[in-house]
Amino acid sequence: MADKPGLPLRRSLSQSPPVAAGILFGLGLAVAYALVWSIQELSTVITALVVAAFLAVGLERIISTMTNRGMRRWLAMTILFLGLFLVFCGGIAAIIPALVRETTQFVENVPGYYEDIMSSDLAAQFGGESGLLERAQTALTGDNVMATLGGVAGGAASAANGLVWTITTLLLTVFILAAYTQLRQGALRLVAASKREQTGRILDGILAQVGAYLIGALAIGFVAGVSSWIFMAIVGIPYAALLALLVALLDLIPQIGATIGAVVVTLVALAVSPMTAVASAIFFIAYQQLENWVIYPTVMRSAVKVSNLAAIVAVLVGGTLFGVVGIVLSVPIYAAVRLIGKELVLPRLDNS
Repeated sequence: MADKPGLPLRRSLSQSPPVAAGILFGLGLAVAYALVWSIQELSTVITALVVAAFLAVGLERIISTMTNRGMRRWLAMTILFLGLFLVFCGGIAAIIPALVRETTQFVENVPGYYEDIMSSDLAAQFGGESGLLERAQTALTGDNVMATLGGVAGGAASAANGLVWTITTLLLTVFILAAYTQLRQGALRLVAASKREQTGRILDGILAQVGAYLIGALAIGFVAGVSSWIFMAIVGIPYAALLALLVALLDLIPQIGATIGAVVVTLVALAVSPMTAVASAIFFIAYQQLENWVIYPTVMRSAVKVSNLAAIVAVLVGGTLFGVVGIVLSVPIYAAVRLIGKELVLPRLDNS
C-alpha cells in the first residue's frame, strides 16, 4: 500500500528529533516575528480601535439609561450624538469670533510691534534695523528656506493625518455603539455554554467599570475647568470661559492634560502682564499636584472602586509602556484585571 502524502516527511522527522526541533523552532520564530511585525504596522489601527471601543463603552452607559426607560436604541443614539454635535458647534461658534477679532487686532498692530522691536535695546545690540535685516538675509539661504518649508509641510501632513484618524476613531465609535448588543452576544458565543453566565457577569462588570471611569474622568475635567475659570476671572485673564473649556477638555488626558492646558493659559496671561503669567504658572503647578495626588485618585476610588495607590501606580505604568493611550486606559484595565481575579482566580485559590 502506498504511503499517505506527507508520511515520509513525518517519518524522517520522527527519526531525527534534532531536525524536527530545529524546524519547529524556526517556524515558531517566523510566526512570532510576523506577529510582532503585524502589530507594529497596525499600531495606529489598533490604537484607533481601542480608543473607539473605550468611548463606545462609556457612551453605552448613557444610552442604556435612556433605553431602560423605554426609548428605542436608534433614538437614544440620535439624541446623544445630536447633543454632542450641538455642543461642539457651540464651542466652535464661540471660539471663531474671538480668533477673528484677535487676528484682526494683531494685523493692525504689526507696524507698531515692528517699530517697538527696532527701537528696543535688544535690537541695538545687533546693529539696529540694518543689522537685523542683514542677518536675516544671511540666514535666508536656499537650503534653510527648503528645510523650513519641508518642516512646515511635514507638520501640516502630520496634522492632517491626525485629523483623519480622529474622524476615523469617531466613526468607529458610532459603528461599535450601533452593534454593541450583537458584539456582546458574539463575544459570549465564543465561550462554552456552561461558562457563559459567569463570563457575561464578568464582562458586564468590566464594561460598567469602563463607563464609570469615563464619567469620573468627565467629572475631573469639569472640576479643572471650573477651577481654572474662577482663577482666570479673578486675575483678569481674557477669554476665561473659552480657556476654561479648553483646560477641561485637555484634562481628560490624566497626568499630562493639565500641563498642556496650563501652558496655553500661561501664554495668554503673558499678554496681560509678566506677573499674571507667573501667577498662572503657580496656580496650575499647585492645582496639577492637587489633581494628580488627591482629586484623581479620590474620584477614581469612588467611581471605579480603585485605591489611591493603585490608581497612581496604574497610570505611571500605563504611561511608561504605552504613552498617552496607556495613561487613559490604565485605570479601567487595572479594574478589569482586578475583577477577573476576584471572580476567577481567588475562588480557585480559596477552594484549593
